[in-house]
Amino acid sequence: MLKNAVVIAIALLFPFFVSKPSLADSTTLRVGFPVAAATGGYPFARDDGGGLRFAFYDGLTRFTPGGELLPALAVSWENEVPTKWVFQLREGVVFSNGEPFNADSVVATLIELYNPDVLHPKKADMGSISGYRARGAYTVEIETSEPDPLIPRRMAQLPMIEPKAWKDLGRDGYSITPIGTGAYKVDSWGNNRTRPVLVAAEESWRQVKHIKRVEVTIIPEPGSRVSGLLSREFDMAISLPSDDIAVLEANDVKIRMSTNPSILSIAFRTVRPDDSPIKDARVRQALNYAVDKQSIADFILGGTSRVAHQPATPELIGYNPDAEPFDYNPEKAKQLLIEAGYPNGFPLKFSVYGGILPGDTLMFQKIAQDLAAIGVQTELRQISFPDYVRRLFNSDWEDIDGFSIGWLNMQLWDPQKSFEQFSCVYTAPFYCDEGMMPLLDAARVEMDPAAREALLQDIVMRFRDQAAALWLVEFAGANGLQPVYEVGRFRLDGSAYEQIEYVGD
Repeated sequence: MLKNAVVIAIALLFPFFVSKPSLADSTTLRVGFPVAAATGGYPFARDDGGGLRFAFYDGLTRFTPGGELLPALAVSWENEVPTKWVFQLREGVVFSNGEPFNADSVVATLIELYNPDVLHPKKADMGSISGYRARGAYTVEIETSEPDPLIPRRMAQLPMIEPKAWKDLGRDGYSITPIGTGAYKVDSWGNNRTRPVLVAAEESWRQVKHIKRVEVTIIPEPGSRVSGLLSREFDMAISLPSDDIAVLEANDVKIRMSTNPSILSIAFRTVRPDDSPIKDARVRQALNYAVDKQSIADFILGGTSRVAHQPATPELIGYNPDAEPFDYNPEKAKQLLIEAGYPNGFPLKFSVYGGILPGDTLMFQKIAQDLAAIGVQTELRQISFPDYVRRLFNSDWEDIDGFSIGWLNMQLWDPQKSFEQFSCVYTAPFYCDEGMMPLLDAARVEMDPAAREALLQDIVMRFRDQAAALWLVEFAGANGLQPVYEVGRFRLDGSAYEQIEYVGD
């Protein structure tokens, strides 16, 4: 930590002269990344493979950095009847081992995903798929047990495997030597997967612009990624602290933000046997008005994030522009507490864990400070992530009134799953509004996009009026790039290396 502080301090006083690399070096990108690929190239994992998985794999569809759904290995899709989707596949695509991609590849992938003898984690994300078959060399039919409007989005998250290689290598071998259709293939992983190297897959349909080789170094400590950019050890680094953006920009490092449609919040535990104040919607509204969220976004997060007042971001279907924001208004908060019968406030206990967003520990302290100003004395209890997960899935919160949680919408760029987590149907419900369930049930199977959007907007308005959570800020990521390179918008995992251009001075 001391070394990082010294490097940054020197950078403030004596900005580095960042010279362009030689032409040979311009085809190699050195990346500092925060998280290792714990599951390697295992295609059916639920994590993002250390930001690498979709460098060497493709789904049938893909998301742009802003969440728009586009063709990938499928060029088009049609909902023939409510429970049947038909995908037309891209022709002429080959895997990195030279084998052709076709409808049999898709069927083989789904057969393995639903292998009754293996529990592949990705299966949980694929909804109600009940059948699949090839209808020609480049046409695939997928059936569902109930109407599922999210199938095209789900197929963006399922990497296509090469059937022969999967049979020959098995799960472990395929995870070490993944065979995909993406722009890159794995050259090596390094010790404990902390130094993965990718090389361009010349046969891929996704041709690279300039970057033929990607050398990734796993650096969990954010300050070290900053130091690596300042010393030019890295050409690019992912997920940087907002406090260091000014220093980086002063040293000619380009900052590019990645859009994330998820929201950080404090969940309220209303499913409980006692008469807690937070069971009253007026109290929950008061807590939202009491927190100065704009100050959190501006000063703790350095202006890198937007304030959230509802459980959907503007990029998502269901975002409701008519939902009134919870602007900072401590006087209104006090009045709501008086109306609810708590003129002198009450105590609260929140379990929080840091590391979701840069600066989130300071954020939680700010929340407690603002709530104290309206008489709500808040005890913050730090919790480890494993303990958090255990309690979340078992509803083992003891005397805790609320806990930090993300409305995680980034996987499908759709809010349905996070909405259902804050409902009576969740595995271990902590917030339950029975009146919302007909809307959620209808949205889950509504195939008309306009009708579904209207349902989701109604759900958002209900969440807002009930103040189902203490919404804070949208997730956001700051990424750094040396000035001789350019990229448009960053993917959430930063892995669209084929789009990066060497632009020189």
